[in-house]
Amino acid sequence: MAILNKIRQRTVFLIVIIALALFSFVLADLIKQGGFTSNKSLSNIGVVGDEEISREEFVQIVENRVQQSQGRVSTIQAVNQVWDSKVYQMLLDQEFESLGLQVGQDQIINVMAERLAGNPQFSNEAGFFDEAKMKQYVAEIKLTSPQQYQQWLDFEESIETIAKSELYYDMIKAGIGATKLEAKQAYKQQNDRLNIDFVKIPYTKATDVEVSKADIKAYINQNKTQFKQEAERDIKLVHFKEEPSAEDFTAVEDDLKELLTDREEYDQVSDSNQVIKGFKTTDDVEGFVNRNSDVPFADVYTFNYNLKENKDEILALTEGEVLEPIKSGQQFRLIKMLEQTNLPDSIKLKHILVTYEGTGVDPQVTRTQDEAKALADSLQTLISNDIEQFGDLAEKFSADRQSAGNGGDLNWVTYGRLVEDFNDYVFDQQPNHKGVVETEFGYHVVFVEDKTEPKPAVKLATIVKTVNPSELTLNNLYRKASNFELAAEDTSLEEAAKAENLKVKPVNNMKALDETISGLGQQRSIVKWAFSDEAKVGSVKRFDISNGYVVAELVNATNEGVQSVEEASATVTPILKKQKQAEELIAQIQTKDLNAVASKFEVSVQKASAVNMSSPVLPGSGSEPKVVGAAFALSENEVSQPIQGEKGVYFIKLTGTQPAAELPSYVGMATQETKRRIQTFDQKVQPTSRSYTNPKLNPVYKALKEGTEIEDKRTLFY
Repeated sequence: MAILNKIRQRTVFLIVIIALALFSFVLADLIKQGGFTSNKSLSNIGVVGDEEISREEFVQIVENRVQQSQGRVSTIQAVNQVWDSKVYQMLLDQEFESLGLQVGQDQIINVMAERLAGNPQFSNEAGFFDEAKMKQYVAEIKLTSPQQYQQWLDFEESIETIAKSELYYDMIKAGIGATKLEAKQAYKQQNDRLNIDFVKIPYTKATDVEVSKADIKAYINQNKTQFKQEAERDIKLVHFKEEPSAEDFTAVEDDLKELLTDREEYDQVSDSNQVIKGFKTTDDVEGFVNRNSDVPFADVYTFNYNLKENKDEILALTEGEVLEPIKSGQQFRLIKMLEQTNLPDSIKLKHILVTYEGTGVDPQVTRTQDEAKALADSLQTLISNDIEQFGDLAEKFSADRQSAGNGGDLNWVTYGRLVEDFNDYVFDQQPNHKGVVETEFGYHVVFVEDKTEPKPAVKLATIVKTVNPSELTLNNLYRKASNFELAAEDTSLEEAAKAENLKVKPVNNMKALDETISGLGQQRSIVKWAFSDEAKVGSVKRFDISNGYVVAELVNATNEGVQSVEEASATVTPILKKQKQAEELIAQIQTKDLNAVASKFEVSVQKASAVNMSSPVLPGSGSEPKVVGAAFALSENEVSQPIQGEKGVYFIKLTGTQPAAELPSYVGMATQETKRRIQTFDQKVQPTSRSYTNPKLNPVYKALKEGTEIEDKRTLFY
C-alpha cells in the first residue's frame, strides 16, 4: 500500500515523464523522415519546368493502372509508365503553349472521327461517323449523367492534344527534309574517290606518357555532358534460403513409412484400440490418398512409355504392391500398383455438344435438360441412319463452335485429354460407334471413327509429400542470418562469408527506381535501403524476404551528376594518352617530306587508292575517318599537316582525284532521302495519335526533356 500511495503522490510527475518520452519518440521519427517538411507533407511527386505533378492525382493513376493490369504490372512498373507518360504530356503541352500552337474545331472533329470510327453509337446508317449523333449524345449525357459528361470532356481534351501533336510533328517533319545541296553532298561522299600517299607513325613510337588526375579532371570539365551519370548503387549480398534440412527429409520419409502398415490407435468412443489400415492393406485407396497426400488421387491410366522416374521399379510391381518412399527433388512418393492393362492411347472422333440452361456453356441457351437429352437422342438416330449428315448437324446444333466449324471433327485425341466421363466413354468403344454421353457441359453425340492399337498402361495410387522446412530449421536459419549480419558489421560481408564458406552475390549499377534483383525477384525494400540516407558505404543490413533472408552490404554509392576522376579514368586516360603521344611525335617532325618522315620513324610510305568518305578505310590501319576527311580538303599534290588518327599520327599527300560524274538533277535523291528521314522519324516518335508504348524511345521526348528542368521525387514515395 505504501508503494501505491507514493505512485499516487507522483502521478503528475509520471505523466510529464511519459509525455516527454512520447514527444522525443515522435521528434526522433520526424527528424528521421526529414523534419516538419517530410515527404508525408509533400503535395507533389515532381515538377516539370514550373508545373507540378500532383501527388494525389499521380497515386490514383498508378493504382488504376495496377488494377487494370490484373497483376501483369507491378506498382513500380506502373509508377515508371505513368511518370514517363505524364512528363511527356506536360512537355508537349508546355511546348504547344510556348509555340502558341492552336487547332481548329475541324481538326479536332477529324481526329475524333478517326477515334470513334466503327462505333455504332456515333455512326450513320452507312456506318460512317456522324457528327450530329455525337452532339446529340453529348447533350443527353450533359443533362442525365454528370460523371459520363466529365469523362467525355476528358476525352475531348485528349483529342485536342492528339490534334496538336499531329500538327506539331508535321512541323518537325517539314524541317527534316533533305535539300538538293544535301543530296548532292551525300552523293559525292558515296561516289568521289581519292588516291593518297600516307605515312602512319604508330603511337608505340612515342614514350609511355603519364596522364595525371588533373589532366582527367580538366578533360571532364571541358566535356561535362559526356560524363553525366545517374545515381547508382553497388551492393553485395548473401542469400539465406529457406530450405528443408536433412532432418526434415528424414522426418517426412519416416512419416511415410508409418503409412505403409497397419497400426493400432485408441478410440475414445469405444474405449478400445482400433486397427487403422495402412497403404498396403486399405480398402479405400482413394480416401487414403486424399487424407495423406499433398496431391489428390487421380483415377486415370498412365501409359508405360510416359513413366519417367523409377520406371523399371514401378513396372516390376504386382497389383496391390507398394514401392516404398522414393525421393524426387523436394518430395517423397509412395506408389501403389492398382491395375495393369492395355489401352489405345489415341482415338479419332467427332462430336456434337447439346447444352442446356445452367451448364454455363452458352448463356443464351434456354432449353431444359430433358429437352437437351431428347435433342441429342434424335441427332444420334439421324447420324446412325446417315453418318454423312454429321457435319451439317454439328454446324447447326453443336455448342462447341470451334469443332462445329470443322464438321464436329476433334481429329485424333490422346487418352486423358478429354473430361473424365467423356474420356472413359469414348475410349471404351469400338470404331464406328455412335452414341450419347453426358458430361458437365451437356450431352455429347459422338461418332468414334478409329482408335490406335492397345498399349501397356498402369493405374497407380500415389501419395506425394513435399518436404518443407520445419519450425526448428527456420529458427536455425534466422539465427544463422542474424549472426552473419553481426559478423559482417564487425568485419565485412566478404570476410564473414569467407569464414562461413557462403556464396557472395554482387549486384551492380542499381538505379533508384529498380525493384528486381537477379535471382531474387522483386526486392524493392533492398533497393530503397541502398539509396536511403541511413545506408553508407560499408553499411550492412538483414532483410526478410519471401523465401528466407538476405544480408546486404553497400559497397559503392555513385551520386547523380558528373563522374569523378576515378569513375571517368578508364574512359579518359586512353584519349589523353593518345593526345600526349601525338603531341610528342608531331614535335619531332620538322619537314613535310613523306620519305624523310618515314625514314625518321622507321616506317614506310604507303598508298591508298579509291578512298571515299562512306568507307574511310586505309590499308593496314582500318577505319580512319578523320584522316580521310582531311584528304578531301587537300589540293592535288598538297601535303597535310600532321593528323592525329585512331592508330597513330598521319601525314598524307593527295596524289589524284576521281570525282563522280555530276547528275542532271539531285531532286530525286533529295526526295528519296526526305522520305527515308520522315519514315525513320515516324517509326521513332510514336505520336499520341498512334499506339503509345514508351516515350523514352521517342527522340522528341528526349529533346524536350533535355531542354527542361525536371525534378523527380518518386523515390520519396515508392
